[in-house]
Amino acid sequence: MTWIAPVTPEQAGAELVPIYARIAAQSRSGRVSNLWCAWGGDASGLATLHAHYRALMAEPAPLTAAQVEMIALAVSATNGCGYCVSHHGTRLSRLVGDELARAVALDYREANLAARDRVLLDAAVALTCEPAERTRADIERVREYGFDDAAILKATEVAALYNLVNRVVSALGVPLENGLERWEYGAQR
Repeated sequence: MTWIAPVTPEQAGAELVPIYARIAAQSRSGRVSNLWCAWGGDASGLATLHAHYRALMAEPAPLTAAQVEMIALAVSATNGCGYCVSHHGTRLSRLVGDELARAVALDYREANLAARDRVLLDAAVALTCEPAERTRADIERVREYGFDDAAILKATEVAALYNLVNRVVSALGVPLENGLERWEYGAQR
């Protein structure tokens, strides 16, 4: 249970019921996760956040689904958010295989990634650790690996979203759902 009272689907009021229904319908498990229940006390904020999440993660172009999951995983590991590491590690595993996904969770710099993907994760982790120190040179470095402005914006949005979500999960003590494996991860700094 979170450190604040979550709003379960059974407790949802009229404003929250259609939001939870949309979340469950779009979920692979068909359920509303503990994260969304923790956010249920702010129906408007939850609806906005979930729509943004879906826009970034369900429609990742011009990035690939694997690239956005790698960003979510590396940022979450950097922030020490075991909840999101477990969720996005599992998703990345379905896309690239378990061995590579677990290597990314432990330390993406040691994983057998294409240089292009490693540079993308370098940018996401740098934004996570030292946001005020980012410069034009950071953007140019990512461009050197063939990412255009649309891809750079999408990668930045995904990294920023997971910095937000990781902080809410950590601040509210959102527990991992029963039946979901806890993933091992390393500090990606």
